[in-house]
Amino acid sequence: MEAIRVIFLGAIQGLTEFIPVSSTAHLFLIRDFFNWPDLGLSFDMSLHLGTLLALIIYMWRDWYNFLTKRRDLLFFVIIATIPGGIVGFLLENAAEIYFRSPLIIAITLSLFGIILLLVDRWSKHNISMENMGIKEALVIGLSQILAVIPGVSRSGATLTGAFLCNLKREDGARFSFLLSLPIILGAGGLSFLKLLKGPEAIPVNTIIIGILFSFLFGYLAIHFMLTYLKKHSSNIFTYYRLTLSFIIIIFLLNRR
Repeated sequence: MEAIRVIFLGAIQGLTEFIPVSSTAHLFLIRDFFNWPDLGLSFDMSLHLGTLLALIIYMWRDWYNFLTKRRDLLFFVIIATIPGGIVGFLLENAAEIYFRSPLIIAITLSLFGIILLLVDRWSKHNISMENMGIKEALVIGLSQILAVIPGVSRSGATLTGAFLCNLKREDGARFSFLLSLPIILGAGGLSFLKLLKGPEAIPVNTIIIGILFSFLFGYLAIHFMLTYLKKHSSNIFTYYRLTLSFIIIIFLLNRR
């Protein structure tokens, strides 16, 4: 039963990490709905190692291009990473204690879903990633700060920032994914060490199973997003977020 639960959580993490619907929110809500024990934010973050591997393998050409031809874009990724990295480090404990409630998740899912929809419609989508500058990188990086709140979604926040800067949808998603690599590497690596050395250490094989399925479904999610946004808007994700928020509220009302 434990293996099935970890497989399910790893798959959900992989699917929702790169789709703007909040992976943290889904992991928390699924456990709450099925009354599964919460293994903590550190376990959730360790699953990010699977999506990290998916990101490296799927987008290796982008990283190779950055290192050999477009070091300015690599610099923009580093600049955009700093705000989210600092705030995430400072507010990790607060996020685990105060923000992980179904009501907060329902509010943030709907609110930031509507913001994403409006910004997507307003945006001109006429700037490619190759033509972006430091201003765009800073805006996207600052938007990532909001991702510390479950329900906001890191990819959703950075996509919104990219659309505010008029980036093309696919290019906004691509830069968002590239920007996630240092954040995932730092947060996931530290959380993995905490799990192994903590007082209630989780078995290594359990963690590996979660990471494996996170990788498989994360790879599929990256491909889906980059393919889908070539021809479609992000509206479908807002509709999903609003539907999920409604379901959460009904669930909370029935539980009283």
